[in-house]
Amino acid sequence: MRASWHTRSMKAIKRYPNTVEADIARITLDAADIPAVVVGTGVTMEGGLAGVQLLVPDEHVEEALKVLGDA
Repeated sequence: MRASWHTRSMKAIKRYPNTVEADIARITLDAADIPAVVVGTGVTMEGGLAGVQLLVPDEHVEEALKVLGDA
């Protein structure tokens, strides 16, 4: 049985200053059939000093970086 994306080991591949930028990247990955999740949102919906992180399953890291132009 294959694990769903939310139970797989995930890796942060990028950090963004706000959720808008992170969500744009997440939507881009979604269009490429790469599961991704944005974490680090707080009450103000911003990541604070740590920023907002974009996570993908370990097995999609290289592909995700290529799609986002960071390979």
